[in-house]
Amino acid sequence: MVSALSRWRWVIGAAAICAAYLVVRSIADLHTAFGGGSAVDYLAIASAGRVVHGGSSCVYCASSLAAAQAQLLGYMPAASTTFPVPFVNPALMAWLIQPLAVLPLQTGADVFIGLNVVAMAVSAAILMRRAAPHLGGPLAACLVVTAVFSLQAGTGILLGQSDGLMLLAATLAIEALDRRRPVIAGLLLVPLLLKPQLVWLVPPVLVVARQWRMLAALVAGALVVLVGSIAVAGPAHLLDAVGLVTAPAYAHLDLQSNSIPALIARPLASNAAAWAASLVLAAAAVAIMVLMRGTLRRNVVPAVAIGVGLSVVLSPHLGDYSLMLLAIPVAVLAPSAPALTLGLAAAYTAASLFNPLLSLNESTVALILLAGVAAVVWRAARPGSGDLTLHLRARPAARVSSA
Repeated sequence: MVSALSRWRWVIGAAAICAAYLVVRSIADLHTAFGGGSAVDYLAIASAGRVVHGGSSCVYCASSLAAAQAQLLGYMPAASTTFPVPFVNPALMAWLIQPLAVLPLQTGADVFIGLNVVAMAVSAAILMRRAAPHLGGPLAACLVVTAVFSLQAGTGILLGQSDGLMLLAATLAIEALDRRRPVIAGLLLVPLLLKPQLVWLVPPVLVVARQWRMLAALVAGALVVLVGSIAVAGPAHLLDAVGLVTAPAYAHLDLQSNSIPALIARPLASNAAAWAASLVLAAAAVAIMVLMRGTLRRNVVPAVAIGVGLSVVLSPHLGDYSLMLLAIPVAVLAPSAPALTLGLAAAYTAASLFNPLLSLNESTVALILLAGVAAVVWRAARPGSGDLTLHLRARPAARVSSA
């Protein structure tokens, strides 16, 4: 009889080639970032940090950011739609980045990008260790590396984004939850609130799964982020952030990502359609959570992993680099649905290269990806599910008490 591993050797081989390419691509992107001139998103964060360090609360003001960015760059660019680069994170982020913001631009960017890449590597190692007992080392490594070091993640490296650190925080939260530490798990998810679109569907999961201690820790962290942001920016300037994210110059970014709502709405060229699609899909997801509440309560770790994944794929505004957080549901759900999960990870990687001539094609991709998400979750939720057995001893699924 041909072993399962032998039957899947071509799939594993192709995935290994893809994973190796993505790692090499990420190293090349890291080299480019260290060469300077590409980390414009880090420039926005660092400039806000300099504004705070200088004693001002005007972290969202174009004039303050322009002065700080000119100081970091060493010259004053002409005012345009691309300068100054807006700062759109919660104001607390500007306070936290101060130690790097006071450094020269390239030095601070190198440290920040380096920390994020290291965080990506650590997260990948943890997630591979989680999936390997069920899938075997080769397939687990290919799945996780493809999700973490995707083409989209390379863009985050070049821009100086913080999603590597967000991924590590979420990965450690899953590990803490697996070890029956719900309060610690909730606190570890708090950094994701600096990008709320990465965690917005996790609270409904926690409510349905009756994980009150984890939810309380996350809510307490949210209050810290809110109060800290008010203290940094003040109530008046905090409202400036709302004007920034709803301005036409910024809103068009909502249609440039590969989240499912953006792919559905992009043919309509309507930012409002993306938000409408996101809310409708989110409402449907929450309704399904309620129907599956028994399963979610028995399988809390997969439930939270699904919450993170749905937060990302159903977000109305998403930088594609944030898709690296799909590595968490990939690693957690893959033992139950490895073939479907591998296909979904490959689809999201390919989606970054998709630039159709016909607008209908993007809606088709969105429907395929949505069907893939639904198929992975459904297959993983089935008792005794699993479409690949590598004749390895599987680790029993963890149960987490809500007490």
